Amino acid sequence: MDNDEDFTFAQVLPPVGSVEVHKVADCISDMHVDSGDKNDDNVGVVWKEGTKAQQASVGSLMFTVIDASSQKADQRSNRTTTENPVKKKPAGRAKVPFEKGYSQMDWLKLARTHPDLAGLNGQSNQRLICLNEVKQHQSGSSMWTILKGRVYNIAPYMKFHPGGADMLMKAVGKDCTSLFNKYHAWVNADFLLEKCLVGILDDGPSKI
Repeated sequence: MDNDEDFTFAQVLPPVGSVEVHKVADCISDMHVDSGDKNDDNVGVVWKEGTKAQQASVGSLMFTVIDASSQKADQRSNRTTTENPVKKKPAGRAKVPFEKGYSQMDWLKLARTHPDLAGLNGQSNQRLICLNEVKQHQSGSSMWTILKGRVYNIAPYMKFHPGGADMLMKAVGKDCTSLFNKYHAWVNADFLLEKCLVGILDDGPSKI
């Protein structure tokens, strides 16, 4: 025959080691798993607390099966805690219903129009005032308090206070800065009580 019609036939032999493959397949049917919590130092596996291990075999081949599902669950829990930290809530306070004519808007209108909310009677609101003098003003139309180093007469603001007059009375005659920061840290007191400013605190040791 011509070269174009020349065919070469080759005998296809079975794959080498096919007998061993069949043996391994037969052994798989005999595979068994032994549960246990023993930590075999010779296995060569990095162990973590809470990880469950099982011994398995295929014929003469021995290996270890590790259940890491609990470990993954702990990792997800830790990641969630990191991504969503617990936020501290501000201290709660009870609000008292406003009397008619004593809302915050009414206070702002009064502060713009009243000539002397602080009761200065012509005195400067930049004079130094000691703590002992503040303690002497705790009643009537003269109720002084100290807030962030400034002295205010809060008597005109009593009925306008959202928390009620009883709560505001706790600030009279003393430094109320810590109490103010606990409930009103975001409030601009310099603006709100600007017309009630009496003076600046003189915190020198000889003045107290």
